[in-house]
Amino acid sequence: MRRFFKKLFRIVQKKRALLALFLFFVVFVFVFAQWRQFFSENSKLAPAEGGIFTESTIGTTQNLNPLATDSTRFDRDLQKLLFAGLLEYNPVSGQIEDGLATFQISEDGRTYTCILRDSARFSDGQKVGIDDVIFTFETVIQNPNFQNKILREAFEYISIEAVDDRTIAFRLPEKNVFFPSFLTTPILPERHFRGAMIEEITDPSFPFNKKPVGAGPFRFERIIPNPDGSFRVFLKKNRHFFRGEPKIDRMVFYVFPTFEHLDTAHEWTTFFSRIPAIQRKNFEKKLIERYDRREYLLPWWTAIFFNLDADSPVKNLYFRRALALAVDKEKLLAKERGWVRADSFFFFEGVEDWQEPDFSEARKTLRDHGFPYKKSLEIRTEGKKGDPVRVRAITSTAPSEYSRFLQAIARAWESELDIEVEVEILNSAEFLEKVKKREYDIVLFGQNFSRNLDSFSVWHSAESGKLNFSNLTNQDVDFLVDEIRFSGAKSDVFALNQKLDEIRPALALGTPLHQIFVGKTLLGFAENFGKFRSSADRFFRAEKWHFFQKQDWNLPKNSSKIWEFLKWIFQK
Repeated sequence: MRRFFKKLFRIVQKKRALLALFLFFVVFVFVFAQWRQFFSENSKLAPAEGGIFTESTIGTTQNLNPLATDSTRFDRDLQKLLFAGLLEYNPVSGQIEDGLATFQISEDGRTYTCILRDSARFSDGQKVGIDDVIFTFETVIQNPNFQNKILREAFEYISIEAVDDRTIAFRLPEKNVFFPSFLTTPILPERHFRGAMIEEITDPSFPFNKKPVGAGPFRFERIIPNPDGSFRVFLKKNRHFFRGEPKIDRMVFYVFPTFEHLDTAHEWTTFFSRIPAIQRKNFEKKLIERYDRREYLLPWWTAIFFNLDADSPVKNLYFRRALALAVDKEKLLAKERGWVRADSFFFFEGVEDWQEPDFSEARKTLRDHGFPYKKSLEIRTEGKKGDPVRVRAITSTAPSEYSRFLQAIARAWESELDIEVEVEILNSAEFLEKVKKREYDIVLFGQNFSRNLDSFSVWHSAESGKLNFSNLTNQDVDFLVDEIRFSGAKSDVFALNQKLDEIRPALALGTPLHQIFVGKTLLGFAENFGKFRSSADRFFRAEKWHFFQKQDWNLPKNSSKIWEFLKWIFQK
């Protein structure tokens, strides 16, 4: 009997264990199912790591140091990915934002205090320190022998002070609302240049400039040249990037010397950029529906500048107005693909005009202001009845559109106004020499403000003989330029635009329309941009780009998943 009860007890115990195990299994399955449902209701698709970004483009490489003046356009693309500045330009909002540092502006607007982030590191893992900031701005940029004129002049009278081991102050002699744009200048690691002379720091052959180390989202790996003149550039993600580790593992650039080389290469890259305007339409057909086209403008315009110091009829205001009225921009630009009309020098600031050609009014303007006609409609200068009006006009051979623009304009002036135009198309060296000496009445050229958002100062008297190709010296203009730099007021921008329209020192013609083709497999690329400052801005927030996605939690920040789950269970 005892044996029977023992056996029965063991059976009951075993059944209890099985029952407990069964109940545990049921509870586990229930909780697991509920947890999955909870996760499904409180999750979202999020970027996943992995993948290789590729880009096919046209260009060359010369110098990867971001402070060098001889960097190519492609070099500047790479610099955007390899380096970072104290502040960063956001092309979506069009604003200057925190970068490697947060910043504060004093009440009088003359002191900018930057505090380095604890997460600010170079791609080799070393912290970005005050020594690196001092080296970049004081040792290099403020050196009298530093070759980058725009940067050197921007910091010429600025006092730089290290407040502590993470804080630095920039003290300006006067308020300048455009100064933050200069604090986007990439920071160089001081330890890589110890003992180097200023000339060596930006020399293309200096070791650092061949294999740079920066604080950008990616780090340089290598460049591999090909026999046909093309080359490949390999970058790896910077695991120490202050905004967080990029999602994409690698970037590979296929860089071709000409469009013909690129056109016969592969068609599977993530990006295509710098496709010549004349080739874009046919090239886009090859891409079928695998790519999206993105268009953008840059703060860059081409214009006719009248030399107000020249011994020439262009010194006459009404003569300049007549010449401007005899330029048909629509007809001029229609013959060139990829150009957009510009009627204001400040179109990038949202200031637009509209100027229609009027040849009849142009002739009337000349006749009413001392340039009488004869039966042949030949224009004669006042006091020189037998001499036809002649003007000297120059431009550069590159880009090729410039020579076509100038020749078309000259033909229009000659046929409509009977003005003799002596056109010179000069190579780069000859052109720069004539511009330097101001040996022209009219020059057709472009102005690029991709590195300096202060496009207003070009009209200041201080720039006469420099970027002010018209040699304009006008107190009212100087006052408005100073006011804009002081306050940034939109009303002053409109007033300056109106004043320039009255004086007519130049005539804006147009600006190139840039395009990139983006593969639809790339996720996280911004669909809308406000203002590109340079083509390199296409890499804005490249650390967020991704090819893959995964389900991830979508709960309030710092909340407990277990606590949120229990609340969810009892609320059902």
